[in-house]
Amino acid sequence: MALPASGQITANQISDEFGRNSGSQMSLGGYRLTQSVGTLSFNGIDSGVPTSGEIKFSDFYSKRLNVVVNFHTGGQESRQNAKNRYNNNSVTVIGGFRGRKEAGSKILIHVNKTIGSAKGNQNNVALRTGNWDSDVVLSVDVGSSGGIYGAGGDGGQGADSWSDGGSTNGGSGGNGTSALGIEHEETAVNVQSGGKIHAGAPGGGGGAGARQVDEGADRSACGGGGGGGAGLPAGNGGRGGVRQSGNADEVQNGAGGSAGQLEENGEGGAGGNNQNEAIGANGGRGGDFNGEPAQGGQGGRNLDSANGNAGNNGAAIRRSSGSIQVDITNAGAIHGGTNATGIA
Repeated sequence: MALPASGQITANQISDEFGRNSGSQMSLGGYRLTQSVGTLSFNGIDSGVPTSGEIKFSDFYSKRLNVVVNFHTGGQESRQNAKNRYNNNSVTVIGGFRGRKEAGSKILIHVNKTIGSAKGNQNNVALRTGNWDSDVVLSVDVGSSGGIYGAGGDGGQGADSWSDGGSTNGGSGGNGTSALGIEHEETAVNVQSGGKIHAGAPGGGGGAGARQVDEGADRSACGGGGGGGAGLPAGNGGRGGVRQSGNADEVQNGAGGSAGQLEENGEGGAGGNNQNEAIGANGGRGGDFNGEPAQGGQGGRNLDSANGNAGNNGAAIRRSSGSIQVDITNAGAIHGGTNATGIA
């Protein structure tokens, strides 16, 4: 529990919350401290406790132990659960006078490195908060070098063509997945300047196939593959359409789309161009959050199948239920929706 909000506070209550700061003794003055953890700065054992000058028992009204969960050291990670990290004791207790304590504490999930998600289900998240005691004050604090990214969707496959006529439809682009999953009833999300929470962007749609029958000639062309969406991991480019069995005069393959990157989309591949008669549709570009949303298959001439559609964006922040309250302070970049529900 947090310390009382009014009335008498005893030395034992303070030392139970924060630990004894002088061996078997407890000195109020020992709680006048400053401490940095990653890019977080703590002035006082909790906010509002003086760091110099007079200190008194009433300065500790409503104060709580501060515990920082470590996602700020080491290399890139993916698909993490902050509660598991806490349970593994990868934490810093502010002041260092006691071990970690969950109930009644301020838990700060501090991200100052890159965390990626997984492709597939839009509900997949890179980092989930996990479930905490109802009395915990929880925050996710993304530092200036922190990035939480959904995965990019793969580009759709370009249409295949048969040399005796006909072609498949262009394939649809894959959906992007999501970045941060919130499972605690009330959670603050604080993004520092330079920090990022990015939804995964979708893949572009594959291009349609084409056919031209004219003066005894029977020509077909395949569609181009869609570009991959931005994210971590980024979406792969869709393969270009290829010639299948049959007996027409000519069939031209389509080009594959290019893969996306962390924050850049991949481009769609060109459709086959058969003597400028049958021209398969180009694949659509994948999406990113630099002003280039994903596209379906594009253009073509004498098409005889349908272009594939672009996929859908993931979410920047997902909530485990609609009742979850999230208070967002953003001096960095949050790209994507913040109100989606459902976490995988």
